[in-house]
Amino acid sequence: MQCYQQLRKWSLRVALFATISGVGQALYAQSTTSANPSEIKPWMQVKTIYGEENTIRGFISPNCPYSKQYFGFFKNLQATLPPSEKFIFTPVVNKGDGIEYALAFFAVQKYYPQYMNNFVQASLEGAQDRFINTKSWGGIERIGKAAHIPESIVKLVEAHKQELQAAVVKSIKLQSDLRITNTPSIAVAGTYIVTPEFTDGDMNQFGQLVNGIVSMTLLR
Repeated sequence: MQCYQQLRKWSLRVALFATISGVGQALYAQSTTSANPSEIKPWMQVKTIYGEENTIRGFISPNCPYSKQYFGFFKNLQATLPPSEKFIFTPVVNKGDGIEYALAFFAVQKYYPQYMNNFVQASLEGAQDRFINTKSWGGIERIGKAAHIPESIVKLVEAHKQELQAAVVKSIKLQSDLRITNTPSIAVAGTYIVTPEFTDGDMNQFGQLVNGIVSMTLLR
C-alpha cells in the first residue's frame, strides 16, 4: 500500500476551470455515450458494490502524509453532501498501520461515531507529528485520549473483539472489491474510485473531479 505519488500516473486530467455541475454533466454524458469503452477516464470504475450506492468512502492511512494533507477536503465533502448521500471514513487495512489500528477504528465507528472525525485527525497527527506507533495498543490508547473518546479504546476493542474482527474482514473484502491500493482514495457509490494521482496532486482539480462524479451519480 502506497501513497498516490509513488504509483502509476494517469494521462487524463480534469479541466481546471470547469464548474462542478458542468463536470458532473460532462462525466455523465461521457459514461453513457462513449463509443470507446476502453477510453481512459480520470477515475477507476468497478462493478457496483451492493449497498454502497449512496455512500462516499474516504480511504485513509494514519501514516500517509497525503491522507493528512487531504483531511480537510474530506471533512468539507462530508459536510456538503446532499441528505441522500453519506460519507464514511474507512481505513486501508495493511501491515504498516497494523490490525490493531483497524480494530480500534471500527470500534470508534461503531460505538462512538460522533467522535470519528476526532479519531481520524488524532490518528493522522499522532502517527505523523508525534511518531505514535499505530500497531501498539499503548499508542492507540494515546490516540483515543487525544480524540477525547469517553472510554479506553483497548477495553472497548476487548469487549467487542469478535464483532470487530468480523468488521475488519468485511472491510478487507470491500477494499479488495473496490481495488483500493493506495491512500488517500475516494470511492463514490461503490463504483467510481478517485485518487489525487488522477489530477497530478492538484487539490482544486481533485475536488472538482470528486464533486463531478458525485453529481453524475445523482443524475442517474
